[in-house]
Amino acid sequence: MKKNTILILLLSFFTFSSCKKDQKTEKVKTTDTIQKEGIEKETSDKTATLFTLSNQDSTEVVRISASEISSDNPFFLVGDKNALAVSRYRKNGKSLQFIQKETLLSDEFYYVNIDEHHFLRKKIQNEDYFLFAVMESSQGNGDREIILNFIMLNVTNLKSYTLKYVGEATLRSDEGIDGAFLKNENLEANATIKKELYQFANKSKWVYNPTEEEKDINYYKNFEQKWQLDNNANTESSFPNSVKSTYYSENLFQFNGNYDKDQVIENDRFKIVTYFRHNIIGYDKTKKLYFPIITESCATGCDKKIEFVSENEIEITYEIATQKADTLDLNAIRFTNND
Repeated sequence: MKKNTILILLLSFFTFSSCKKDQKTEKVKTTDTIQKEGIEKETSDKTATLFTLSNQDSTEVVRISASEISSDNPFFLVGDKNALAVSRYRKNGKSLQFIQKETLLSDEFYYVNIDEHHFLRKKIQNEDYFLFAVMESSQGNGDREIILNFIMLNVTNLKSYTLKYVGEATLRSDEGIDGAFLKNENLEANATIKKELYQFANKSKWVYNPTEEEKDINYYKNFEQKWQLDNNANTESSFPNSVKSTYYSENLFQFNGNYDKDQVIENDRFKIVTYFRHNIIGYDKTKKLYFPIITESCATGCDKKIEFVSENEIEITYEIATQKADTLDLNAIRFTNND
């Protein structure tokens, strides 16, 4: 089973100091102490204020709030409909006068995580901005797509820009999301804002930034991508009639994560492991090398059973009864690093 998991963020609240008057970058600082009674006043059963900011002369307050929050963590939204909103208030003695409210994000049937550790307060072109990161992941089992939103909010007028990054959690990406940024016409029209958002996003732990070694398709962490490339794989078929694979000295069993005893078959020559709704990996006991047989990952319909039907042949049966079982001769696999 894949070892990647979406991080559930820790419970925390922040109050932020205003920016300096110069153009230098200033990270938002959290206060050492937060009044408990103040938090209780700003938090209802399903709504919480996540970020509070003051303008430079402390005449106004901006609050970013979330709806449908988890009972354990306000930075994790769990409702069927979730929303992030920003409100602006003018200080009037000890009270606050409402001025403006805007919606930053609204969706249905997605879990929403707000990264409480990755944020930035910065002066850009003499304007005061606050940047933070939001992750959306489907509440259903069938959609593995994850959407990252990197939001840049003008603290003065509440105008916002959003840079989206879409992908999936993969073996090679570890804690990050393996995907790509989406183009945004509003950002294309503002080069400065675009640059700032990309710089901020690329520092996020959620964005997978491969090392030079990991950019090599032949690197073992890329064995899934290499197999799919070699076999012209797509989601419509189980595997091609003639399978291509690659030998690896690295332990792909360990890299794929834990598996149960009933997911393993072996004889004198081979050990084969099928992962729950995931890859089938082989180990050649003679060569002492690992090799992928099938690389796939899905939520439904691709759970499978394997068994030997001869010394060198395995039969693969999918959980969908209408799908015909596949027989694969392991000796017929063409290994690309033997070409």
